[in-house]
Amino acid sequence: MLPKTPEALRAQARTLADAADAAARWFFRPEPACLTDARSARNRARAWRADAIVLMKKSRGHANKDLAEFSFSLREAVENSVEAVSDAAQWGVAADVELSSMCVRLRDGAKALTRAADAEGTQRLEGVIEAKRFAASVERACRELQTNAQESPFFIEYVKRSEIAARLSAAAEGLQQACDAWAGSLGE
Repeated sequence: MLPKTPEALRAQARTLADAADAAARWFFRPEPACLTDARSARNRARAWRADAIVLMKKSRGHANKDLAEFSFSLREAVENSVEAVSDAAQWGVAADVELSSMCVRLRDGAKALTRAADAEGTQRLEGVIEAKRFAASVERACRELQTNAQESPFFIEYVKRSEIAARLSAAAEGLQQACDAWAGSLGE
């Protein structure tokens, strides 16, 4: 990766934190403003992705591959975070402590990745490791939620919560893939 992280990539990580924060607020107290904030974050992420593509056209080699993977993974994570909120709004899923907690962890992981992008040396690596820990905790919480939901007598509610949790898990996976791309570039 480049010694100084390009603004387009740092902004994509910040946008993931914004999208996850909007999702956490939705699952804490559903309001139209949360859905609007999430969709605005998606639009900003798409714009930063376009800027990152322009940046990638200027570089070659392994650094370019890492930039591309990092940017694509963050875009997918933002998309899945926003889709979780959109699905919840469409399906009438109300406040949910477990889903809100997952979103908060996703947000904290994105913030850790943002700090890593702004840091240098070992602080950068520590930020990547912290982001991966948060993403892994989201995926564990998703599996736990899906296991507990299977025991629920409310089948429709189970399906809705499981699908939303799967979106959040996919967002966490995107965050982990971004961290992996970042870690690969640190080794060069």
